[in-house]
Amino acid sequence: MRIHKYLICYKNFPITLSLLCSSALIFSLCVSHTLFADTNTLERIAEAEREVNYVGVRLKTFIWSRGTRTFEELVIHKSPDILYGKEISAVGERKSFAGSRGDENRRDNHRSDRDENRRNGRERGREQIEWRQHNHLFSKKEIALIAQNYNLEKSSSTEKIANYETDVLTITPKFANRPTKRIFFARENGAILRAESLDAEGVLRAMFVYTRISFDPETVERKWDTFQKEIKLEPEHSHSISLSAGEKILNVKPIQPEYLPPGFQLRDVQSIKGRQNTIHLIYTDGLSDFSMFETTDKRSLRDSGRRRGWDTIEIDGTRVHKHRRGPTYAFSWSSSDIRFFLFGDMPASEMQKVVESIIQIAKKK
Repeated sequence: MRIHKYLICYKNFPITLSLLCSSALIFSLCVSHTLFADTNTLERIAEAEREVNYVGVRLKTFIWSRGTRTFEELVIHKSPDILYGKEISAVGERKSFAGSRGDENRRDNHRSDRDENRRNGRERGREQIEWRQHNHLFSKKEIALIAQNYNLEKSSSTEKIANYETDVLTITPKFANRPTKRIFFARENGAILRAESLDAEGVLRAMFVYTRISFDPETVERKWDTFQKEIKLEPEHSHSISLSAGEKILNVKPIQPEYLPPGFQLRDVQSIKGRQNTIHLIYTDGLSDFSMFETTDKRSLRDSGRRRGWDTIEIDGTRVHKHRRGPTYAFSWSSSDIRFFLFGDMPASEMQKVVESIIQIAKKK
């Protein structure tokens, strides 16, 4: 009986194996097609950002620890390098003074927000008449990192934005404590009509949506002829440099963290106008960033006292100042004659691992 059952199984084995292989092949092709299609969608959106010309008005909202700011922005894009925006009206603004450290924190926030309101008032006065140059959302390197660190899912939408039919690309993280992004784009040409940025808890932190937009070439050309006469850009406050150039600015070799959160890479090194002996390093996983400033400026090195509202912790024998504002953590410390300032919307535990790895490298020098 056992031999008979074995022979039946063996006789049917080629058929079973064939069915399993066929199923696996179909599944593999479907998965590969889905992943390719989703990545292809992101590439299509990025290409539209570079190639599709338009002029329009969008509503922008930023939600942060101090409140919410919403305003209208006039935007014009002419491929490949012309992408400018100008604030045309402030729709609403709300300030929040609540903090986790009680009355002292509220007083500090009140003082800080009062100063911020003065600065914002001056800046908004300038923004009413000034244009700003914007960068495109996704570079080739960022697309590759997003594909590596995030899931991409395209879906149809029944929502029309500025009278255009849309599809949605949802970008969700493969790692915990990372942001999510939803991009509503024109089904016709791939242009972004709405974008939503949510933090790791699913709270909306920033968004924009076009209330009106035109892709008509004659309209774009006519508007550009008008706008370019009034566009006067301020000089750039920073520009990209190499690490070797950064070493010349600091007069010592820049220290890079030995530990980076999964999926993060160095995106850019920048020098800063008006800041001596200081460089800015930006790390990204394609969608989320954190920044680190390194300086050998003597005035910054002398500024080692405790800052108001900052906690002092010890990491590997080094005194480190730590601060939290909303979802953002900041760390400041000195090691090996370099003062560091690290900040980003990453969990404190991850940020502290970055700090610890820098301190350990500095001790070996």
